[in-house]
Amino acid sequence: MRVFWGWILFAVAVGSILFGGPILAIIFGTAAYLAGEEYIAMTRAKGMHPSPRIIRSMIIAYFVIAAAPEIPWLHLSAQFSEDHFPLLLTIGVCISFFRLLFRQESPPATIADIATTVLGFIYLGWMPSHLVLLRNLTPPGLEHISNPLQQPGLAYVWATLFIVWATDVFAYYGGKKFGKHLLYPQVSPKKTIEGAAVGFLSSLFWATLVFYAADHYLFPCHPFAGKLWLAPLMGAVGSIGAQLGDLCESLLKRDAGMKDSSQLIPGHGGILDRGDSLIFASAICYYWVKLAVLGMI
Repeated sequence: MRVFWGWILFAVAVGSILFGGPILAIIFGTAAYLAGEEYIAMTRAKGMHPSPRIIRSMIIAYFVIAAAPEIPWLHLSAQFSEDHFPLLLTIGVCISFFRLLFRQESPPATIADIATTVLGFIYLGWMPSHLVLLRNLTPPGLEHISNPLQQPGLAYVWATLFIVWATDVFAYYGGKKFGKHLLYPQVSPKKTIEGAAVGFLSSLFWATLVFYAADHYLFPCHPFAGKLWLAPLMGAVGSIGAQLGDLCESLLKRDAGMKDSSQLIPGHGGILDRGDSLIFASAICYYWVKLAVLGMI
């Protein structure tokens, strides 16, 4: 059952990434929405009461804004999404305070309720929606490519996913083979320093491989502009983000007294359990590509 659901998740994720556009936003936005439900359950297990409506609606809003430029009839610029993310954040913070201020409950809302509401939509709306921004990213001066399999954003997402995949998989097997020293036992009792190091080094190799294959064989537009030396650096920052994202989710679960974020996926736990590494890595890799590869920041 675990293997079966693993392949189902893999097929859905890969298919949505290949198509890109609104399809990617719908699939990953749905996953983020379900992860939001798991997050809300964690906070309630700790006796906190964030606003579920605000968290849910803000998660949806982030993915809608991220996908909006890819909807043809809206005629929006590629910069529309990033320009409006700060506005959306401002609206979310204001609504969180105002809504909870006037929530008709006794006792009234607490600092923890407001804080967990804001954290919820930043953690599961703002951060993972950067994967959609990354998929839609185009180098300056390059005309729009209609074939989704040739769009440069696909190469950027592949690089990010291979970094996260290599980090997770090789850290697991490296830890089983060589692990002797615990990495952070107070938060994750099974992760080892040796496993983390193997995952980190593996991400450098796979990032370099994706960079080289994308520029020389797979994408005529040369999405990485031949900057192969940047590949291991992207692998490094992406791997660190992935491993810290994993630890952050473990911290939330441990504080909530939960082994898994949910039992939604048979044999795999919850959405957060499967996607925790990607939450931070997608945002980090997005800004890394914009800054280091494309020079757009």
